[in-house]
Amino acid sequence: MQTKIRAASRQNTSVKVDLEANQAGELLTTLGDSDFVEVNRSGKGFLVRSTTATAPVIALPTTTAGLGIYNSAADGGVSMIIDALFAYQATVGANATQNSLIYVLGQTRVATLTSLLATQRKNNSNGPSTDTVALVKAGGAILDAVTGVAVGWMPIGTTVISGVNSLHGSCIFAPVNGRLILAPGRLLGLNILSSHNTGTWNVGMMWHEKQITLV
Repeated sequence: MQTKIRAASRQNTSVKVDLEANQAGELLTTLGDSDFVEVNRSGKGFLVRSTTATAPVIALPTTTAGLGIYNSAADGGVSMIIDALFAYQATVGANATQNSLIYVLGQTRVATLTSLLATQRKNNSNGPSTDTVALVKAGGAILDAVTGVAVGWMPIGTTVISGVNSLHGSCIFAPVNGRLILAPGRLLGLNILSSHNTGTWNVGMMWHEKQITLV
């Protein structure tokens, strides 16, 4: 027996359309809008950045981060699906440098962050963002010893080179598009790894929040 699947328009439920599949039985779908429009429309898309630029590190760090982001949801609660990580250079030192954005993603539940920043913003411009599970802390030795291990730090995005006496303003933008998930009770750290610790950087993250089952 064959079954026909139909879809209803969200704007007008009286409008129904037939859905089609390919020869393998896979449902054919296509986006009717740009990526992330729907999740941001719903008010569940957020962004945050550090408020004070910090110096980069010149070796893989452990607990030092330019920004710490914690998922305060209870176990089984919403996850933070990371959409992008980014950084921009606030000041430039007197040395030519190579600069890379790095992150560490916690693997186990850890204690919550304290002394928090309130800099989260909504991507649909309909703030304030008081309904996010994200807790954010300014840079320093802010990660716990379980999350902040040198082997956990990973590069992401394209390396930026700054010349001697060059102007500030270099940017790194790394689309993640859900490849990283910050589960409840986990902590994420961001930093800049550089060939010299002069100059300063701001770092940040875009994400959306969703109830999913993690395995």
